[in-house]
Amino acid sequence: MTVRAAEFVILRIGAGAWVVLVFACSAIPDDREESKTRDSEELRQTTQLIQAELPRWKVAMGAEAAELKLDPKPILRWTNPATGRMHGEIYVWAADGRPEAVMSLYKVWEPTWGFAGEFQSLSLTKLVAERNQSGAWRSDEPGITFRDVPDAPATGETAPRRLRQMRAMADDFTAVLMDYRQNSKGERQALRLLTTAVYRYSSPASDVADGAMFAFVIGTDVEVFLLLEARGAKNANRWQYALGRLNSDELAAFWKEQEVWRVGKATYNERNKPYVFMSLPE
Repeated sequence: MTVRAAEFVILRIGAGAWVVLVFACSAIPDDREESKTRDSEELRQTTQLIQAELPRWKVAMGAEAAELKLDPKPILRWTNPATGRMHGEIYVWAADGRPEAVMSLYKVWEPTWGFAGEFQSLSLTKLVAERNQSGAWRSDEPGITFRDVPDAPATGETAPRRLRQMRAMADDFTAVLMDYRQNSKGERQALRLLTTAVYRYSSPASDVADGAMFAFVIGTDVEVFLLLEARGAKNANRWQYALGRLNSDELAAFWKEQEVWRVGKATYNERNKPYVFMSLPE
C-alpha cells in the first residue's frame, strides 16, 4: 500500500468514527432537558397545592382576635437544592401594614416528605390561626423581641436613606443553623444573607416609621428572618431589630460576632408556640 493510499484509508476510518460518535451522542437523552421538564412540572403542581391551601387559613391577633390581612402575593419563592428537590412560597399576614405572621408552604419531592407548612409569629401579642374553621395553631406569647441596634445611626429623613441604613445594619448580622436533616449529630451551617429585603413596610398605628424583613437562607430557603424597624413616636424613633425562625433545628444569630439570639430545636407539631411546622394534606 502506498503512503497516499494509507492516508486515504486513515481519513475514511476517522470520518466513520466521527459519524458513529455524533450518532451515539444524539441518541443519548439530554438529562438536563429532562430534569428541567421535571422541575417545571413539580413547580406547577406545588403552586396549585399552595393556591388551594391559602384560602383555608384565617389568622387573628390580640385579645379581640382582630383578623389579619393576607398579602395575596408571596414575598419569596424558594428552593433548597442542598437538601432535596423542593419548591415553596412564603406569605405574610399584616395588621395596619406591619407583618404579624409569616407562613411558608412547600412540597418536598425528593426525599418524599410531601406537602408541609411553617408558621412564625412576628407579633408582639398573641395569635390564633384556623384551618378550615378549626383551630390549627396559637401563640399566647410574643413571637419576637425587639432590641436596640448597637451603634445605630439616627433614622434617615427619607425612605431611600432609611433603606440604605437598613441594608448596612443587616450586613452587621450573621446567622448559623445546626442542621440535623442530613447528620444526626448536627452540622453547623453558616447562612447567607439575601442582599435585598424581602418585605418593606411602615405602620403609623404601631409607631413603625419604616421597616424591612431580611432573610438568611440556604439556597433561597429562609431559615432566619431579621426585622429592622424605626420604632417609636414620630420624630423620636430609633432603630431596633428582632429575629424569627423558619426552621425547626437549632439556630443562632450574631451582631459583629457577638451572639444576640439563639433558639433550640423545635418539637414537631407543637401547636402552641410562636413557631410551628406541620404536615398538610394534599
